Amino acid sequence: AAAEGDCRVGEPVTAFYAGQVDRGHGVEACAPEMSECYFPGKVSAPPDRDGLLTIEWDDGDTSNRHVHYAQVKHTASDEWCGPAGVPELDDDDNWVPPEIACTTLLRLHWEGSKEEWNREAVEELKRTLEPDEVIDGFDWHVIMRFNNVDRCQAAFDSVNNVLKQCTEQDPEHCHTHKYVKAIEYVGDDPEQRRRSGRHVHVPREEL
Repeated sequence: AAAEGDCRVGEPVTAFYAGQVDRGHGVEACAPEMSECYFPGKVSAPPDRDGLLTIEWDDGDTSNRHVHYAQVKHTASDEWCGPAGVPELDDDDNWVPPEIACTTLLRLHWEGSKEEWNREAVEELKRTLEPDEVIDGFDWHVIMRFNNVDRCQAAFDSVNNVLKQCTEQDPEHCHTHKYVKAIEYVGDDPEQRRRSGRHVHVPREEL
């Protein structure tokens, strides 16, 4: 059985969805204490420095996908996830959370579960987007990081502009991009990074 906090990538979970719900008294905003606001999905990316897991909802919804580990349960045991993998504060008041590069998460088409197709997709995306770091090995996702925020935004926009050409009512039926069906930033987007003066990320090994 998984240990507390060991909500691994790919594991089935039940997570809080920060949307709206009608419990018979009209539509109201979801709150973590409402059982009706928890839905099934899978963990698609490990927790960031704020403890937010990325959830792939079973129904394909692409909204509200970043959920704090304290609002995510193991489907198998119904036990809450814990802070495994999240940097912990120590007694040093000057401790600074580790900085990561500008990160994008690309959702692949259903063919991503086919090994050859997946390998072709990742290689082509690496060739065209030129990320500084790639985290792959998932069936339907690939994570790409860019040390320069301008390059990060350019890569995001190049994919997103193609996706916007879709005219289907159901995004699941869109194939305007050969490999990608959705893209999102993970963590701070380029504009937030620019406002805080983080235009260029220097990897730890280069410090």
